[in-house]
Amino acid sequence: MQNIWKNWPEFNQIIKNKEVVFFGVAEDWFAKTLKKSDPNLIYIVDNSESRIGKKQFVNEKIGELEVKSPKVLKDKGDDVYVVITSGAYRSIVPQLESFGLKKGKDFCCSPALNNLKVISDIDACKTKLLVCSPDHKIYSELDKSKITGGGLYLYDIADRTSEKVFAGTIHNIIDAGDRYYVLDEVRCVLVLSKEFELIREFGFEMNAKTHGLAYDAIRNQVFVGKTDLSKVSVYNADNYKLEFEIQLSDKYSRYKQDQHHLNDLCVKGDYLYVSLFSFSGNWQRGIFDGGILEIDLNNPDKRRVVISGAWMPHSACFIGGDLCYLDSMRGKFYKGAQRVAGTFGGNFIRGLAFDGKYYYIGTSESRYFNRLKGMVDYISMNGGFYLFDDESKAGKFFDIPQVRQVRNLIVYKDWYPTNINYIN
Repeated sequence: MQNIWKNWPEFNQIIKNKEVVFFGVAEDWFAKTLKKSDPNLIYIVDNSESRIGKKQFVNEKIGELEVKSPKVLKDKGDDVYVVITSGAYRSIVPQLESFGLKKGKDFCCSPALNNLKVISDIDACKTKLLVCSPDHKIYSELDKSKITGGGLYLYDIADRTSEKVFAGTIHNIIDAGDRYYVLDEVRCVLVLSKEFELIREFGFEMNAKTHGLAYDAIRNQVFVGKTDLSKVSVYNADNYKLEFEIQLSDKYSRYKQDQHHLNDLCVKGDYLYVSLFSFSGNWQRGIFDGGILEIDLNNPDKRRVVISGAWMPHSACFIGGDLCYLDSMRGKFYKGAQRVAGTFGGNFIRGLAFDGKYYYIGTSESRYFNRLKGMVDYISMNGGFYLFDDESKAGKFFDIPQVRQVRNLIVYKDWYPTNINYIN
């Protein structure tokens, strides 16, 4: 199936040496298309009964043309090409297809509508997200509302509504198919049913402050980052027993406190990827030499830095084959080591998800005014997430009034297959 969306050079090449019909005259897309092209326009069609049978002035070169019923397109010749010049393209496309016309081959949208498509597609998004918030009880006391505070929230983009489905100091969630693995900073790993009912919990260790979580279905293992202990604990996904541990360095054994500030975990093939505030173990001294560490799971002593120079990085994950991550303090979304896909200046960003079309970037109320002072002109206190289109760079912010901190988010897959509502 060909795409109906073209840029101007492609469009002008397609209509070259063809007879052209414009569909729609009510809006300025008609005039904008004429300014950017030189079509051999033979007539116009429109769904408005008040326009059918009337004459429409086109320009000085073409003069007036008759506006006809779209039904005439049922018998159009192969050398006649239809161009949609109406903002109502969502209803016109299936109408043309009902006449037997094929996208791209027999018709397309005017490139003048390309920006409208970006807006209308975002407005048509119906994705649902599961959002993790680690908000502590102090926030609930400040907000004086039972629905606020840390937990797992189900957010419906279409309705802009959020519902708390599980309470806790929640940092991560993994969809493991028949269950969820949820990471609570205090209780460690919680196994939830797809109805968000607690099945069991495992991995608790005193003073661990668990932040990172990953699941490898092939190895049948759950990886838990224990930040204050500077290590990753690896558990069997069937019996939840500890299989082995990976210590990030020997500094913890000497100082007995968090040295590297592990944030997020990701497994790809034989490698574990760990985002850290500091490789050297000096973040508590104001040295944020952070990035992403790659650890060979077949030989955990074999390690290498794959991303460096990041300031409080989070959300390391693979999307479309690329290692993606968030440079949280700078508000930058990276795809690979060099490409900045999006910048959300003044926001402390954590949590990254992708629904096949749009990226979702979580944002939290900033707690680092002193570190950013003099570097940015605005420091955000928003708790919510951005919907972001990497192709157009368009985005929209969605506030979650119940939370101040967003730690992670994923696409709600139990609903996701119905989210195909875009016209290509």
